[in-house]
Amino acid sequence: MKKLTKISAATLLGITALVGASHSTFAASGLPSTGESKASIQFLPGTGPVNPVDPEDPSTPLDPTDPNNPTDPGTGNDGALTLDYVSSIDFGSHEVSSNTEVYSSTSKKPFIQVTDRRGTGAGWTVTASASQFTNGSAQTLQGAVLTFKNAEEVSTTLYGAPTPETTVTLNADGTSSSKVVSAKVNTGLGTWVNRWFGATPNDTASLNNNVTLTVPAGSATVGSHEATITWTLTDAPGN
Repeated sequence: MKKLTKISAATLLGITALVGASHSTFAASGLPSTGESKASIQFLPGTGPVNPVDPEDPSTPLDPTDPNNPTDPGTGNDGALTLDYVSSIDFGSHEVSSNTEVYSSTSKKPFIQVTDRRGTGAGWTVTASASQFTNGSAQTLQGAVLTFKNAEEVSTTLYGAPTPETTVTLNADGTSSSKVVSAKVNTGLGTWVNRWFGATPNDTASLNNNVTLTVPAGSATVGSHEATITWTLTDAPGN
């Protein structure tokens, strides 16, 4: 009887030791347990027109009912690289002068807007030219010059701003053009506003000294005069 009890105890001790060893081995080989998966996305060049944005806050749409904002419609251009908006400029009403005069713009917040949705970072350039002024029946204001200076670039894009020209001079002769703003390679992606604000753009009584019209002595004649500014966006990168 004693012999049988002794064998049973030894057997039980062996089984316990075996189970414990197996459990320890499993725990050591099973941790850590890892796996890998993927996150992917594909982009295509943008299409369709881009609506103009507020030149003061490009995160919001342009509000043409704001008395200080330009009221021109968007260009409606569509594609992956587009000139979305260009502003008209007004210089008010003045008496004819016998001297050369420089008139400041009454337009408070003139701007142009470019959107690059190509996704290549190839760069782009905007140039401008001005036609001869006309009173509706004849060419007028001989030798007149439009000047834009102190441009600013604003965008919701956080990096890679294009480079505006410090001063843009447009001879109103219809034959010459000037660079306005350009994006080097890997800059100018997204939507960018190139703006020429006056010192107090929200003061309805102020003038905008950053956009001017020079009229030579003896060139002004009575009546209304209008020139056309042609803004051209090309896919040529800036320097």
